[in-house]
Amino acid sequence: MMRFFSRFTAIVAVCICSILYLAYILPSFSVKHEFKNVWGKSPRRLIVFGDSWSDNGEYPIDPPSKDLMPSREDAQGKVWTEWLCQAISCSHHDNFARSLPDSWIVGYKGAVVDSKILNSTINKGKAAEEPLADLKTQVQQWIRFEKKQYMTSRIRETEKKGTIFTVWFSLWDLWYYSNKTQAEASKAIEETVDTLFEQLDTVAKHWGESIKVVMPEAMDPTFLPGWLATRTGPNGNDQNADDQRNAVLLVQQWNAALDNKASGWDKDKGELYIYNTNEWLLDQVREQQLVVGDMADHNGLGQAGSPWDNVQVGCVGSNKKGHAGSPQTKQGVLRDDMHLGPEAMKMIGEGIAKDIAEHRGDAWFAHEKGKCDGPDCDSATAKVSAGANPTKRSGYYGSE
Repeated sequence: MMRFFSRFTAIVAVCICSILYLAYILPSFSVKHEFKNVWGKSPRRLIVFGDSWSDNGEYPIDPPSKDLMPSREDAQGKVWTEWLCQAISCSHHDNFARSLPDSWIVGYKGAVVDSKILNSTINKGKAAEEPLADLKTQVQQWIRFEKKQYMTSRIRETEKKGTIFTVWFSLWDLWYYSNKTQAEASKAIEETVDTLFEQLDTVAKHWGESIKVVMPEAMDPTFLPGWLATRTGPNGNDQNADDQRNAVLLVQQWNAALDNKASGWDKDKGELYIYNTNEWLLDQVREQQLVVGDMADHNGLGQAGSPWDNVQVGCVGSNKKGHAGSPQTKQGVLRDDMHLGPEAMKMIGEGIAKDIAEHRGDAWFAHEKGKCDGPDCDSATAKVSAGANPTKRSGYYGSE
């Protein structure tokens, strides 16, 4: 009898442990399953075009020379595309974004959409050395890589249908153009956004079927510590803040042009998801300021506290210029003078994945055009990680 109860007790214990284990893993499985059903197919591959905000330092083709190879440290954490890739359980992360190492001490420089437009605007057509691949070059590198892919059959045809492209430029384009006249800068922005969509057309043509693109909007560069250090600060070249006012207007122009081109883009070529990163950054700054002042706005911003200890300076100085930084902590929204910190990168990457999973379809496009009057309209805003706030103008452009 004692032996029977011992066996019975053991069986009951095993059953209880099994139930507890299933209760633990099922929610996690549900979340992953939700992400993997975005756009009707499981996203299995991420193809990345961009600048230093997207570059994870791993290159499938044409890696930078040794003296131009970016250095990556564990403290930097993952970039937003790595968090997006993890959230959608992709099996391949092919990075074509480019950046410069911190030791490359020639000022603040980064990858742009079109180097020819840049040179014609800031150098009056005179050719200038451009050590980084612009979007045009990155797309051509990708095309060559794809030909190599299918020769080696690394990517299955089923994975092609679940591929997501990410394209995030604007930071360095705006940085360069902001010190030109408003007319010169506006012309350059218009031509640059046109070029960006021409490159999307090129990608769609070579892909052979509808592409899926995540494209964050431009952030205001004047919020970055690097702007104060080189432009409006004591040692800067913009003491009257003329460049700053120009930059704010150019951010608005860039994002408006992006939305306008997206709404008119041929839907047969693909689907676009545009994420309002500028509003996201403003919310982080506003929320932290409200919390410090023990206040909240009419939308409730500030009531739940702020995830950030600091929103004004980076944890480390960039380009060895010796700018003051906050103590090394993950709770700073900025990593250095020109880049977001690891937790902010995580918030954007995971937030985009969650947002797309929850809000795919016509509600995005209709909400932007004011044609939506149903319950879906209230939910057509980007929802990011805990502690952050929804953006107010993210959009989905494409057919079901």
